[in-house]
Amino acid sequence: MNRAEWFAATLVLAAMIAPGVRADEVTYFEKDGIKYQKIRQVNQRPITELRYEQRESTAYRERYTTDLQESHRTYQVPVTEQQWVPGYQRTWNLLAPPVLSYRLMPVTRWETRSETVRIPITKREVYPERQTQQVPVYNTRYAEEETVRHVAIGTTAHGTPSVARSESPTTAVPEGEAPREGSSDWRGGLELRR
Repeated sequence: MNRAEWFAATLVLAAMIAPGVRADEVTYFEKDGIKYQKIRQVNQRPITELRYEQRESTAYRERYTTDLQESHRTYQVPVTEQQWVPGYQRTWNLLAPPVLSYRLMPVTRWETRSETVRIPITKREVYPERQTQQVPVYNTRYAEEETVRHVAIGTTAHGTPSVARSESPTTAVPEGEAPREGSSDWRGGLELRR
């Protein structure tokens, strides 16, 4: 990776991180002869909320119905009857003339017939159906979280260095509220007033 690509990647990364980072606010104050450093940090903390909303949707359902429909059809039927059929019969004598004779034989013929039949016909129907559903909706908002630390950094000319360092634990202040002035807080045995 050359310098130009490295510089471009650094700028992109800085642009992504920068909105969530804020500079520390540092102030100094004296109390009982001890000089304190007050470090105030405000960070953005994401808060995700879940709520359910009612939403209507249309679902399409299928329905199948079967009806019997009358239909006329025509078909051919074989009909077999016994009939007397004439024919010449020859004898073993080759010089004798053939003899006319009648024999009873089955004769088949085709007849056309028609009939009415009921044929099942299945129909497919699609119909809309309204539905109401509970849909989860996630909402993310950012709340400011404040952290205040007190660090003893020295004494004034007439004070005695009884405590070298005192830090207050992290306190979270809800969004829209400011820390109260004049409230007392015990940090490492010292009463601090803000």
